[in-house]
Amino acid sequence: MTQFMIADLMRRPAPARDLRWLHDALQAAIELELATLPPYLCGQWAQEQGSAPAQRIQGIAMDEMGHFGLVCNLLRGTGGKPQILAGYDKVVYPGPLPGGVRPKCDPDFFPCDPDFKVVLGFDDYKSFAKMCMQIEYPEQPVPRPRVFALEELETFPSIGEFYDAIQSALEALDGTFSYQTDKQLTNPSPAVSVIDGLAKATAAISGIKKQGEGASRYPFVDQAATRLAHFYTFGEIYFGREYVFDKVKQTGDWTGNPINVPDPLPMTPVPAGGYGAGAPPEVAECDRLFTQLLGQLDQAWATGNSNDLDSAIGSMFALESSGIELLGKQIHRPGGGIYGPQFRKL
Repeated sequence: MTQFMIADLMRRPAPARDLRWLHDALQAAIELELATLPPYLCGQWAQEQGSAPAQRIQGIAMDEMGHFGLVCNLLRGTGGKPQILAGYDKVVYPGPLPGGVRPKCDPDFFPCDPDFKVVLGFDDYKSFAKMCMQIEYPEQPVPRPRVFALEELETFPSIGEFYDAIQSALEALDGTFSYQTDKQLTNPSPAVSVIDGLAKATAAISGIKKQGEGASRYPFVDQAATRLAHFYTFGEIYFGREYVFDKVKQTGDWTGNPINVPDPLPMTPVPAGGYGAGAPPEVAECDRLFTQLLGQLDQAWATGNSNDLDSAIGSMFALESSGIELLGKQIHRPGGGIYGPQFRKL
């Protein structure tokens, strides 16, 4: 797989999207879901625990973990084997999303960055929220009251378009293989369920899309309008106001009640290639726990052993504690800046 694998896969005509294509696409989706977690966790851990931003990002991170598990089950269900430990090698910070996915950028809609890169850490917290909004940019966002362009601004696939292609391939290939459930895993929180046929595969992909970018021109995960999709939630952090949706006009904007966004603990962006040999032991401990987590996830979906998944969840909690502790110490880097978790595999 190359760095731009998703873009290459999307260029393949639909009739040529066979089972091997589906396996490659689902592996690429695993890498894509993995890539979003470290930057989101850095933003969460830098915030005061229990604050409005920390609670919102924690919910999003849990969703992303669930998405990751569902895609692993989809790959296992269709006869493939998730490559989690090796797959993370394709994730680079700072850098683009893996596979050539390039989020849209319409500056008339929100002040996005045309030279988008995923970064661990932040120069300021608004830049972090803006980066996250761009990762989750919807295919068809809810229009804001002022006019903005909705035309396609890129030739690369968005995350939503990529999942649409996976859904189409699953539909086209239905009946050509039997779903395998013996090595799939389940978990209540984050929610991961067994996928034993097209109906559950469709529901999984629909849920991933709705939680991330929202439905077409609809900002909520559910019809009861109780929870915003990730894009609109990150927008609340960026604009510092609750999102308000006008059901009659079918428009929305971040014009509601103010949201308290406390100043975060500083975390200077991690440089390309990581910190190097001079990093303090607290950084090395985060790397050790993160590598352990990836290995346990890899083992869990290799064997279908729920005990391995439980161990991975335990490592996730340990990593969170270490990451929060590291940022709390505010250890200065040589030449300026503050150390934070770098999420490097040992």
